[in-house]
Amino acid sequence: MAVRVPAGPWCTPKPVPPPPRNGQVIPNLISTLCSKGWRPILLTGLLRDLLVRHFHDPANLEEADLSKYIWSEDERTGILIESIHRWRGDLTEKRPALVIKRNDYQNTRWGIADYVQLTEDGAYEFCTGYVGSHTVFCLQRTGASAEILGTEVVRELHQFHPVITQYLGLLRFGVIQVGAIAEVEEAKETFVVPVTVGWAYQDNWRLELESMRLRRMPLTTSAILGGV
Repeated sequence: MAVRVPAGPWCTPKPVPPPPRNGQVIPNLISTLCSKGWRPILLTGLLRDLLVRHFHDPANLEEADLSKYIWSEDERTGILIESIHRWRGDLTEKRPALVIKRNDYQNTRWGIADYVQLTEDGAYEFCTGYVGSHTVFCLQRTGASAEILGTEVVRELHQFHPVITQYLGLLRFGVIQVGAIAEVEEAKETFVVPVTVGWAYQDNWRLELESMRLRRMPLTTSAILGGV
């Protein structure tokens, strides 16, 4: 039976650092992480939450040109912020958009077979790492406005990475690449700037045997055939 190992000291109650700008991270995220650990879909939600809270208040925006693109929950929102599997193409062509997409991620072993130790109660503890990235596609009607929107996203996501990594127990979180500006073929008069955020986290677990381990016993022909 596999059981999760406590995720780390960041799961224990402690003073909460100042949240990014005017918001906080996803409500109940800490309790979810402590019970399940990091998952790629949680990172998708974290990115969306950070961007939503940034664009929710005009006071957060560094660029004055973006002050009219304020996020709201209804279809009248000034900017669409959503994951790629909830993307509203019909709304994207009418307003700026930030579309979040998970990229490939891979396992990184830190030891032989991920093994850490055998505990006093007979359970085996393991630890492994996952490294991957998400891309935020910054969509706007003109090339210059797409550049401005992309720069706003880069600065927001990267400048707070020390707080995010420490507070949420990530090994890495931050902007690693900003792609070239391009025109979107599927959307008329729409330009895109891709911003890629790299991340890494560890996954801890333990295996507990549901029954006693079999003792070693000699197997001989007579022992196997005995009683036949």
